[in-house]
Amino acid sequence: AAKKKTSAAKKRPNYKEDSDDDDDDEDYASSPAPPKKKKRSSSASTSTAASTKKKKSTTTTKKSTKKTPVKKENGKKKAAAAPKKEAKGLKQLDKSERISHAMQAYLWWNADDPPKGQQWCKMEHAGVSFPEAYDPHGVKMRYDGKEVDLTPVEEEAATFFAAMDPDGMHLGNSKTKPIFENNFFTDFKAILGKNHVIKDFKKCDFTPITAHLDEQKIVRKAITDAERKQNKDVKNTAMFKFGYALVDGHLEKVGNYNMEPPGAFRGRGEHPKMGKLKQRVDPEQVMLNLSECAAVPMCHVPGHAWGDIRHNPTVQWLCSWTENINGQSKYMQLAAQSSFKGKSDRSKYNKAARLCGNIDKIRKDYKKNLTSKSNETRQLATAMWVIDRLALRVGGEKDTEEEADTVGCCSLRVEHLKFDPNDEGGDNKEIELEFLGKDSMLFKQTIDFGSALYTENNGMGEQVYENFKRFCKKKKVTDDVFSDLTPTILNNHLKTIMDGLSAKVFRTYNASKTLQDELMKTEEAKGWKRLTAAEKVVEYNNANREVAILCNHQKTVSKAQEATLDTLGEKLETLKTQKKELKKILENMTNG
Repeated sequence: AAKKKTSAAKKRPNYKEDSDDDDDDEDYASSPAPPKKKKRSSSASTSTAASTKKKKSTTTTKKSTKKTPVKKENGKKKAAAAPKKEAKGLKQLDKSERISHAMQAYLWWNADDPPKGQQWCKMEHAGVSFPEAYDPHGVKMRYDGKEVDLTPVEEEAATFFAAMDPDGMHLGNSKTKPIFENNFFTDFKAILGKNHVIKDFKKCDFTPITAHLDEQKIVRKAITDAERKQNKDVKNTAMFKFGYALVDGHLEKVGNYNMEPPGAFRGRGEHPKMGKLKQRVDPEQVMLNLSECAAVPMCHVPGHAWGDIRHNPTVQWLCSWTENINGQSKYMQLAAQSSFKGKSDRSKYNKAARLCGNIDKIRKDYKKNLTSKSNETRQLATAMWVIDRLALRVGGEKDTEEEADTVGCCSLRVEHLKFDPNDEGGDNKEIELEFLGKDSMLFKQTIDFGSALYTENNGMGEQVYENFKRFCKKKKVTDDVFSDLTPTILNNHLKTIMDGLSAKVFRTYNASKTLQDELMKTEEAKGWKRLTAAEKVVEYNNANREVAILCNHQKTVSKAQEATLDTLGEKLETLKTQKKELKKILENMTNG
């Protein structure tokens, strides 16, 4: 019987349970609770305690006889260092760790999918967390050298501008600074009203408020550990309340449960609306989406109520509202590690895997059409080559008065292409591509279409170069390179080749293929088996870096890095000039 008990205990999960009761936790022991023992007499309990002490002393003596005799002090030290760290028990974990355990138990890839066309069957959540109301600080800005009284709403708007870094990417850039200041002052004047004393932005002085904000930063950094813990507890309380949703009977983490606070809109790159004031979002502007059987969450802003309640299982969002800058709908959705995102990624990579089986057929198709007599067909084939080989996004038309002027393959203009950028002449087949891609990330690469990389194995890089020259001929710099092509035409053509294929699947395929090829190179090397786990991580990061280069994924450049890059850029220009001069000298010497 004792042996059976021991084996049963080994099969149980490794959770060390505490003696204190907790209603939130379940008992993970598989066997039922033992029956209550009858009270024993004091003499019986004394004898039991004595026998227990005897057993303990006996086992201690047996263990000590096996060890080499040492000094008592050393023995104490060894005894203190001997116990190993035990795994945290379920009741020793904090609340967020317990929730994480519960979420990991759900394996979405093994679960049944909801009915066709639906994202979920049941969904329940607590709504969105709103920022606290503005607390006026009373510090006055100056206008034309004199202090100005402002209402709390006006003071809040002035504080938004005062909080901006004068040397940052918006006010520190000569191109973006006037856009930011003009947009801000237009909205600021609308808040102030026509009869307000403030009329000219150049006479405004926000430095007193900036100095106050800097002082507050120092104060916040100097808080005690107790205050820091209190702030953390407040954040955790909001997270436990709004940060999780119940979807089809299992927990899911919510991504952006905090409502966007009001402030000065920053945007990315040279966004035409940067500096405009983002208004505070009220609960009346928010629409909730949950199942009909779920309880509608309480609105925690006093005197307000939710704008609308929807029961739409065909969409993934939990809350929706419209922001005032671009009039676009914003959504509160589940986090990146949710089952929704996992299913989306699975679908994306399955498409890329199917493309792997059709890539030869697709490449054969567009290579054949690179020399087509029809200009539309030739443009379509050239765009497919560019998307496949250079991993460009498809691009699309944009209203540059409403959004930043970002570009993709189909929206390339003549001004984005520079033929023979180094003026080498001759049979040079280089084109410098320079434009702002997604999120205003600069794409600047010189492509040598005559190199082996683009010509070997019938790569047809030289033909693509000739096509670009043909498409740009007799056009203005602001004209589209692919004047007869749109993303819709391109994607419709791709769907005829493979079901569900679109231009963006090529990026997923090429990124995955590049990562796989780079890792295979490392694994096939002789010293792969001798590498430690840390060294293998380095090799993986190196492979991942090649993918980032292919897809033009970049980090934001710091000021120090920008200065270094400027210096290197100047050196590079000098070397290019020297290269041209040396090439001319070589030609003169060759010609005698």
